[in-house]
Amino acid sequence: MLDLNQLSVFIRVVDEGSFTAAGHALNIPKSRVSRTISDLERSLGVRLLERSTRQVSLTQVGGEYYQSCKPLVEQIKGEHEKIADRQGKPNGVLRISSPKSGGSGYFGIMLAKFHEMYPDVLVEVVHTDKDVNLIEEQFDLGFHAGELPDSSMIARMIIEDDRVLCATPEYLAKNGGMPEHPSDLANLRMVSSEGIQPNSLELINEQGDSEKVKVPVSIAIEHTESVVNAVLAGAGIGVLSFFDAGEAFLEGGLVPLFGEQWKVPPAPIYLMYPSREHLPLKVRKFVDFMVDEVDEVMSAIEEHESIEDQYKAYQSIVDQKSN
Repeated sequence: MLDLNQLSVFIRVVDEGSFTAAGHALNIPKSRVSRTISDLERSLGVRLLERSTRQVSLTQVGGEYYQSCKPLVEQIKGEHEKIADRQGKPNGVLRISSPKSGGSGYFGIMLAKFHEMYPDVLVEVVHTDKDVNLIEEQFDLGFHAGELPDSSMIARMIIEDDRVLCATPEYLAKNGGMPEHPSDLANLRMVSSEGIQPNSLELINEQGDSEKVKVPVSIAIEHTESVVNAVLAGAGIGVLSFFDAGEAFLEGGLVPLFGEQWKVPPAPIYLMYPSREHLPLKVRKFVDFMVDEVDEVMSAIEEHESIEDQYKAYQSIVDQKSN
């Protein structure tokens, strides 16, 4: 008799690459994983996996069985979630991928509110700045900042993140003072998250005219928080998110370059999720929740013109939500 649990464990072992990793993912002992696979092989009368001390590999028949069965198991799980969704009560684990720059304090407050609204949904957020394959790495959805990759994923823009070209007052004083025109940036150095080669910056003025300039890079760091700290330490100018560096603007540790005259174009932030015919209710509820929450925050921020007043408004919302 077919045992779907055995089949699910087999698929997870293949996906994770070992009995130990599968046991951790399924929250069951390694010995139970091994016993389940042995029972499945015994019922089929074939060997599906070759074992070694550190990993497992598929036999030829095991590979054929995996390729045939995995889509069917995913379909069964989808049908199960669809039926559960009809009860109007989202449940299960919601796995979310987010850039490290998305780790602001307010994000945690929003997650707490979402869990309070839907207590049967357990939220797991993985912060990483590397490219994530949502399907292969088994995420329900992910945040993506900037230009969209060529992908079959559904992408819903939730915000255009205002980025600010800035530096410390001390760095500017040591390097000729506040620049007057984008071309002056070529004489400065930049802390970048995009590699050590000179960065091509585009700036747009109040009339809609744009200027592009290549800025030499002093330090290249992929980690967003490290970029902020390096700029604060005087290593160069940087393009920082309002949400990452707003407090430093408010306290005077950073100053925006060019004031309101020249600005860096905002970066869109998307929620991406697989294009499934039956999207789980927990995913739909989270997407709608995030859109509503972000709209509320941005409406309050956009009432103000200066970065300092915008951050004060943002911080006031954070304080209200956390109480």
